[in-house]
Amino acid sequence: MQHAQRRKRTSCAGGKLIAACAVALYLWVIIKLHPHTPRHYDGPQLGETGDGFDATGETDDDADAIHLVFSTDCGGYQHWQAISSWYASLAAGHRGPVTRIASGCSPEKEAALRQRYAALYGARARFSLHVTPEFDKDSATGKSYHFYNKPRGMEHFLNDRSIDFERAPIIALIDPDFAFLRPFSDRVAGPDALVIAPWRADELPAFVTEGTPAGQQYGLGTHWLTFDRKKICGAGSPCLETSRRDAEKHYPIGPPYVLHHNDFRKLAPVWREFAPRVYAQYPDLLAEMYAYCMAAAHLRMPHARVNHWMLSNVHVGDEGWRHLDALALRDACPARGGKTPNVVDHATRFVLPAFLHYCQNYRVGDFIFAKRRVPPALFTDCAHPPLLAPGLIETQVDYELHPPGNPCREAPQRKPLGRSIVNRTAAAVCLATWHVNAAATRARKRFCDARPPAPVKLFTLATTCAPGMRGFHNNAKGGS
Repeated sequence: MQHAQRRKRTSCAGGKLIAACAVALYLWVIIKLHPHTPRHYDGPQLGETGDGFDATGETDDDADAIHLVFSTDCGGYQHWQAISSWYASLAAGHRGPVTRIASGCSPEKEAALRQRYAALYGARARFSLHVTPEFDKDSATGKSYHFYNKPRGMEHFLNDRSIDFERAPIIALIDPDFAFLRPFSDRVAGPDALVIAPWRADELPAFVTEGTPAGQQYGLGTHWLTFDRKKICGAGSPCLETSRRDAEKHYPIGPPYVLHHNDFRKLAPVWREFAPRVYAQYPDLLAEMYAYCMAAAHLRMPHARVNHWMLSNVHVGDEGWRHLDALALRDACPARGGKTPNVVDHATRFVLPAFLHYCQNYRVGDFIFAKRRVPPALFTDCAHPPLLAPGLIETQVDYELHPPGNPCREAPQRKPLGRSIVNRTAAAVCLATWHVNAAATRARKRFCDARPPAPVKLFTLATTCAPGMRGFHNNAKGGS
């Protein structure tokens, strides 16, 4: 009921008919009894309408949905991820706005992107493009760091006065390499929540609200406490007083960062300010994430640490893998490769995290999914074969093959695959491959007349020694 009051959807205020209140109460009970039913989606699931996508559909729920945002550069490597993320959001039934922040586009690239998106999504699509200057260089030091784009791009986006942020007041900042497994909800507590110490179930807020932000736990630990915090946060900053317990409980978080837009507007400029200072002390990939932790601590903005919003690293226990472990592998990997997985076709039947964050390399037998190995041409070249997805039988193996860095000089390496993680790995390969194929197929339908060629294993592409393949094997080393 708290959620219904917060969204101002229903009210049994004085003067309403008793029957109307009874209906509202009945619906509330149904929602409570089925907490993992999507709150913003009542349309067909993927497979029930042919391809499951409706890129221009608008519903009354849009004004009540969550605004999903992700930050990219303007290169082809993150372009295909952006397309894949958008179509995956549609397949999952997300009904709110989705914005790609693209930094560093030339006028020509921006025009080409806008033309491409208009062709793919239509003029009324809920997918929008927000273009910013290139932010990956620190003007004070002259040093480049690709991930400066994220806090600076986010601040630029939040200052866009043409956007009605009240229409979708909760913002979820994700990464472009997120595949949706179900509609994202800003619910924090509830029967689906995985509560890990030092949190207790009764401490978790019901939902994200203004003043109550949340984020997915990452393996950041409390390392930022070892930084020279005075140089980063400034003298007298509350971040200097953060205890180890509070640092562990509230701040080792990453995407999805889920905040009310007013809270994000306070945090973004501090995040932007701290990022180069952290990078100066810690010149590493994770510098901007630690800068976010420290900005939140500086603002006394403790986050609810969530463990069930995402899957990524098959080896860890503090993500939502326990939900997937409870399922039969056939629900993620169909008997016949390429068929729509049950967890996509009938998402509301399953308790699953909202996202698969495919920033890892997943290998099972001679099937792999590695985002740096995905050819961007899959989304633009009508002659490029789709990726071959493994079937259920092909995932019942106890080894993995690692493709070489240089297939012309090196052979693949075979390594044992532990039985404790084989189902997780196989599910990640099947789901990521399906989502990328589905997005590429849908995108190419707009401009390809001929049927696509027979699918090919990504592993085969990664182990092919041929002229022109060298760039493919070093796909976007500077990207995220």
